[in-house]
Amino acid sequence: MRTTIPDYLPLDRPLIIFDLETTGLAIREDKIIELAYEKIMPSGEVVSYCERINPGIPIAEDASRINGIYDKDVADCPSFAKLSYELWNMFDGADVGGFNITGFDLPFLKGEFASVGKNFDFTKKKVLDAKILYHKMEARSMFAPRNLSAAYKRYLGKEHESAHTGAGDVRVTVEILEKQLELYPEFRNWDYLIELHGNKKLLESAKTEHAPLISTQAGTLF
Repeated sequence: MRTTIPDYLPLDRPLIIFDLETTGLAIREDKIIELAYEKIMPSGEVVSYCERINPGIPIAEDASRINGIYDKDVADCPSFAKLSYELWNMFDGADVGGFNITGFDLPFLKGEFASVGKNFDFTKKKVLDAKILYHKMEARSMFAPRNLSAAYKRYLGKEHESAHTGAGDVRVTVEILEKQLELYPEFRNWDYLIELHGNKKLLESAKTEHAPLISTQAGTLF
């Protein structure tokens, strides 16, 4: 499999587009139960990965209803601690991308690595967050969310039928990024992207604006 992303945006090292499914929203309290990614090489070649993880704590019922992952599904899966060496090496020397990773996935992953004594300093990586780009180009509407499903509909004209599955969300995000880079030449410059990802207004917009599905004691799941 190949992606057109490096055709528009030169990569000097791999770019990992990733997504997490978790037991809830509280960093350092909740845990990762699925990690999926597509590792994009500078050549455009794509390596896919999806791993379920035993969180060591019960998965909240509300979370399971959204992501379809239940305690029995991860009972025999490896722990994050067991996978941490492999995952650390995978992210080391790579830049990162996704949808709302600045607001959720990156700080959540940093918290998981901290639990095994590793400092995952993602501030030293280039970040390509499709939600930041989406919010930059699409004006907010009081009646329409700017979430992953809405972005997929906007850019690809399709319904996101595999929402809240790690691999499904990653695949859709890659397609969205391909289209964004095709449509907007200004996004083909890393210096401009770094500036956007440091824009406090955009960061706050991407972090807080969602279409809520279920409210839990920990917060709202999306």
